[in-house]
Amino acid sequence: MSVVRQQTLFDLGEPSFTNRTAKAVTFRGKLSLPIHRWYRLTPSFSPRLADDIADYFALTNRDLVLDPFSGVGTVPLCMKHRGIPACSVEINPYLHFVATVKTRTYADLSGLERYLSDFLAEYRAALQAVPYQTRPDRYLLEEAAYIPKINFPERWWSSGNLAQLVCLRKLLLSRTADGPFFDLLRLGALAILVPVSNAKHNHVSLTFAESPLPTVDVAQVLAEQFANMTVDLRAVADKPQSDVTVFRGNSKELSRVLPRSYRRVTAVITSPPYPNRFSYARETRPHLFYLNFIESASAVGQLETDAIGGTWGKATSVLTAGVEPKNDVVKKLLTPHLKAIPEKGQLMAAYVVKYFNDLYDHAEEVAKVCAPKCRLAYVIGNSKFFNNPLPSDELLAAVFEHFGFTLDRIDRMRKRQSKSGLHEAVVFLQRGLS
Repeated sequence: MSVVRQQTLFDLGEPSFTNRTAKAVTFRGKLSLPIHRWYRLTPSFSPRLADDIADYFALTNRDLVLDPFSGVGTVPLCMKHRGIPACSVEINPYLHFVATVKTRTYADLSGLERYLSDFLAEYRAALQAVPYQTRPDRYLLEEAAYIPKINFPERWWSSGNLAQLVCLRKLLLSRTADGPFFDLLRLGALAILVPVSNAKHNHVSLTFAESPLPTVDVAQVLAEQFANMTVDLRAVADKPQSDVTVFRGNSKELSRVLPRSYRRVTAVITSPPYPNRFSYARETRPHLFYLNFIESASAVGQLETDAIGGTWGKATSVLTAGVEPKNDVVKKLLTPHLKAIPEKGQLMAAYVVKYFNDLYDHAEEVAKVCAPKCRLAYVIGNSKFFNNPLPSDELLAAVFEHFGFTLDRIDRMRKRQSKSGLHEAVVFLQRGLS
């Protein structure tokens, strides 16, 4: 019996991105790759996809690649190890930290191993005074000031595991920042927050298990994370190491966020939030609060409101008040789809309007920072509201066409969640290219 092999970009005479596997499109493609695997963000895309797009564009070290929705840094990390200059922009302070740490170049890996080993010894010594197996609640009461300020932390972690994380947090907060090694240490600690929690990756968004996770050896989980990180850094030590920079800011304000020397982008490879009401801020709450990347729940709500596709906290209040298309361009594009949403779905209608209002602002900014000749690849999924399809890929293309970009083609790569009509696509656009 012959084995049918998935066609890839390199098997085809005419490059195509259709009929791809989930691993070749989604986060699954990074779970076994060095550095990419350090932190799992389910709504992120595969390094293989970023690499295939770079090959399709025939990018070289003379290009400058932009990812305006950096997430965990998939695109800049891929470009770094291809020797291609790149930059990215991320609004979420925790995800900005993740991408920054992952895309740095690290020397003295033996020194790093000693640094992490010394910290683990210090942590294990501190745990000797923590009764996490017998009386964790008493310890948590005594150290209440070090419990992350997230709502209902007991929902996230069983008391024994939370006690160990509080001890770890106390150690981390007691240290003054001392360079890249410390950032790697902090990222290692942040990366284990979900694996030792009651949360499960059963869906795109985290859900909670019916029964709390039993008490585990958090120090051992952390040791394994550190070991993976040092192994990965050694694995890429001989790969190209081009300069990449991750900027903190809003993708609707690119011309303000990017320094003038970066406003010559020749290629954009990115995946914006899909119009599906997924909340990146909600998904990263434990990490945002654990090391004080954000100050309060209201700040999380403001982050959601400012982000494209934000839908949680204060952002919901904005939608409830109603949102109008910002101009005739958005109104004309959305009117046929808004009419299909019933009266009871006006919150969803407001969400769709805000999403494309924001996308319009983003496209306008991309036009400002792109070189006269520039190619774009936007990975996006469509949505359904009250069983009415929203062709997000086609609408995105139409918005960019308003700013002088020409649609090359839309390749629908795979079906999503096995639901009829839902798919992920890559939208190829260009400006000033024949």
